Amino acid sequence: MDPEVANVKSGTRRDKALATRAAIIRAAHEEFTRHGFHGATIAQIAARAGVAPQTVYFTFHTKPELMSAVIDNAVMGDDPVPPQATAWWAAMTAAERADDALTIFIRGAAPLFARASAVSEILRAAAWTDDEVRATYQVHENLRTEAFGQVVQILADKGPLRPGLTIDTATDILMTIFGDSTYHQLTTEHAWTHDQVVAWLCQALPDLLLQTR
Repeated sequence: MDPEVANVKSGTRRDKALATRAAIIRAAHEEFTRHGFHGATIAQIAARAGVAPQTVYFTFHTKPELMSAVIDNAVMGDDPVPPQATAWWAAMTAAERADDALTIFIRGAAPLFARASAVSEILRAAAWTDDEVRATYQVHENLRTEAFGQVVQILADKGPLRPGLTIDTATDILMTIFGDSTYHQLTTEHAWTHDQVVAWLCQALPDLLLQTR
């Protein structure tokens, strides 16, 4: 049984439910990253979490819904805090210069990619062959597009974007270069360290997005 589930046996019903939910999410993250979306089974996830398969279905209803919760947890952590409510987002918003704001954003958001890129890529791959998974993937892409668009607008309010870029095209560039696929490929296929990726992004993205002074 997951240690955190065992530790709350004497707690309230809500404590037990939250601990069970967290244990299932941790187990699902492990199984999805090991076996892929279609290869991971609810039975395997339940066994790893130390609960019955019926408990997994009762908590999350479907495997795509469970995958969505896994990604939310990877992005926002165990105590859900959206990026817009973090200290680094506030620091980015308060920065006077666009290049400083962009660097704050990269360094603040990079740990989210470290946690979520692998499972996000698994979701993206599964979306090609399953309509329900594709809908789940699109929900998360829409959220990412909205957040990145907000970042680009913040940058544009502090200084001009590179000539020829609109908010939408700059958002497309930011989402592609600073995206799960790029992060995962660099760290997994090319064995870059997290710090190498962050350093490169801090160097490359200002040149791609912002008007040089």
